[in-house]
Amino acid sequence: MPNRENGRTNRIGRHLPTSGGLKNTLQKAADQKCETIQIFVSNPQQWADPTPRPDAEAFVKSKDELGIHPMVAHAKYLINLASKDESQRGKSANALARELVVAGELGVDFVVVHSGSHGGEGEEKGMERLVEGLDSARELAAKFAGGSRVAEPLVENSCGAGTQLCSDLDSLASVLRRADVRCCFDTCHAFVSGHDLSSPDAAKETGKEVREKLGDGIGIFHLNDARNHFGSRRDGHARIGEGKVPEDSWTAFFGELPGIPLVMETPYATPEVDADQIRRVKELVGGLRIQAGGL
Repeated sequence: MPNRENGRTNRIGRHLPTSGGLKNTLQKAADQKCETIQIFVSNPQQWADPTPRPDAEAFVKSKDELGIHPMVAHAKYLINLASKDESQRGKSANALARELVVAGELGVDFVVVHSGSHGGEGEEKGMERLVEGLDSARELAAKFAGGSRVAEPLVENSCGAGTQLCSDLDSLASVLRRADVRCCFDTCHAFVSGHDLSSPDAAKETGKEVREKLGDGIGIFHLNDARNHFGSRRDGHARIGEGKVPEDSWTAFFGELPGIPLVMETPYATPEVDADQIRRVKELVGGLRIQAGGL
């Protein structure tokens, strides 16, 4: 079991809905004892631009009072900066830019964006377009913001299905270096794409490899158990302890990766079950108490 005497250094939280208003989102975060949260700043299934929130200022003040950081947003699922279609790439860069701006207004630190798909034109071509798209989105965001704060984009590793990019550590590291960005490392995507978490020993070695190849390039983790088997390249998130990854593997894996925030994107259940998931993960990665000065 984790060493509770030393505490932990990874902040723990989860994705929360905003449908009931941002005040309600923060109440859920407080009830579940989240230390970091992820939200959507626009409809993830539509191209419509995000709109400024009238309660943005109050939200920023309240999340600071609750000590919730970092704040994370997930970009639209429609975005594909690596698309072989030029108009799709342009739409994607504009959409990401708009979300970076609105996220910044809400005090959000990171916006997670999928690495996308090359559409059959090869990984290198896709990676080149992804890098160009990230550059374009940041340039547009700076223009739209007019000097106001803009959130930082994080590229998410994929599960490697079809023509998806960045399912392996080397290609992900290459994009981070070339685009001068950091990543969101999803544990479910990693497991089903061939990064072994099936035992504590395997998870420890995988953690070492992730640390060696990505290092300071990791902004956050998406902590998700996997419904599908190791190497299946099939996405599907499960609650911690209910998927294919043994619970003690998480302790071994994150023992190699201290200090990086963890955000769960696991299925919602009752408020009690959701709160228990937060508590359980805190114990698995080092104990309930946060180590003073460790963040």
